[in-house]
Amino acid sequence: MKIPKFTFVAALAAMLIAAPSCDKDSNTDDPSNVEPQDPPVVNPDPTDPQNLSEIEKATLGKKVLVDELADANTITWLKTAKFDAFAAKVAEFSNKAAVAIGIDGDDNIAVSPLSVFMALAMSADCANGDTRKELLDALGVTIDDLRTMNMRSLCYLMNRTLEEPVYYNDASSTDPYSTSPDKAKNFIKCVNSLWVRGDVQVKEDELKELNNAYFSDVMSMDFANTDVNELVTSYISSETNGLLKPTFDLDGNTAILLMNVLYLRDIWSGGNEYPLSDKKYDFVNYDKSKKSIKMLEGVYLYGRAIETETYRKFHTETNGGLDLTFFVPKDGHTLEEVYTEDVLNDKTTYYYTEVTMDPVHNYLFHTRCLFPEFVAKFDSKIQDAVKKMGVEKFFEPYVCDFSTLTDHDVYCKDIFHVTKLEVASKGIEGAAVTVVVASDNAVGEDKWEHVYEDFVVDRDFAYVLSREGVPIFTGVVKKIEE
Repeated sequence: MKIPKFTFVAALAAMLIAAPSCDKDSNTDDPSNVEPQDPPVVNPDPTDPQNLSEIEKATLGKKVLVDELADANTITWLKTAKFDAFAAKVAEFSNKAAVAIGIDGDDNIAVSPLSVFMALAMSADCANGDTRKELLDALGVTIDDLRTMNMRSLCYLMNRTLEEPVYYNDASSTDPYSTSPDKAKNFIKCVNSLWVRGDVQVKEDELKELNNAYFSDVMSMDFANTDVNELVTSYISSETNGLLKPTFDLDGNTAILLMNVLYLRDIWSGGNEYPLSDKKYDFVNYDKSKKSIKMLEGVYLYGRAIETETYRKFHTETNGGLDLTFFVPKDGHTLEEVYTEDVLNDKTTYYYTEVTMDPVHNYLFHTRCLFPEFVAKFDSKIQDAVKKMGVEKFFEPYVCDFSTLTDHDVYCKDIFHVTKLEVASKGIEGAAVTVVVASDNAVGEDKWEHVYEDFVVDRDFAYVLSREGVPIFTGVVKKIEE
């Protein structure tokens, strides 16, 4: 979805005028005195299948296009040792998160740790106290890591057109990236957004932070409206070129959503399609069955495949400078042995040359990948994976501290992660969304009419005695002894 150009001040002004927490009482600076505003009613228009007009109405503050914030500071920061260290932390978290989410099941799986990182980083920024500490520890970063130029630069790096390989110039040069998103067919974008229920008061300083560091959209939403789920789906579909259309069961107890949407599309290195091989290869599936297929033939790249006792590793590239690295278990070894943090974090560099004693020949290595076309997906809640990384208080009612963003009592009810990755002869297309759902700690006032009845056990019966849904005793009673 193309977002009109706003300056940061204008975008922020839109938030402060419309956001419920930002219309301050004339007699006080206490945001608790803000008069809540009703969010717009969502009425999907059959002539507007992407619901763009409704999304426009719900939007309080829009991010400035990242390309238009390509100031000299951002470009310079990308080339500093501080950003390199931060990027290494993001990579370590990504591998930890991927392994925590796991590879269970028989299907091809694709997860987007970057999307998860973005959503959890926004959550940590909005949180406070022990809740923030647990989130930061899981991410492997500090709040200073997030609140310097790091997040801003990471967002900038992940919102680029991919017309040419990435090259860094000196600090005084112009933007080293292509900046023609309307003309380019190949690009990556990483879109963050905050969705807030109309009666939840949020704080100005944190809205500024989310806009400045994460380029976050801010949306006002009536989550009790039955059409909200359709609107959220439309937003994600629009941002992912229709590749993802997930549905969520959001209800009126939803107070806040923190969302990241990631989308990329790129052609292969050299700008041409990868051809299919003339011969067929036997591909051995996870269950040891075999499939005879033609492989995509990549281009030759400098280097020699890395060989260890358990796996082989090499990569191919896209025209925009993305690497697709393959970890292939050797005979007698399994994916579970390869899909580990140690393997994914391995920094062994490729072997490029070999100097021999031969007076005529030394060696310069070139390698190409031959690999199958494939589609991989993921669609599940990932809070259990996040809990494995040491985050607990974020998920506990009346314990979660989200006070940097709001004093409204909320806790994380769900984290949804949905992805799709398609690898084909023309190139790569992929999309991911991570949604953090923060709900009210307590259900609102009961509006039902109450009916009271007796249940009389007056004959033989069966029973189950359980705790937390787990049966401890079960059986039947046929008679009662005096």
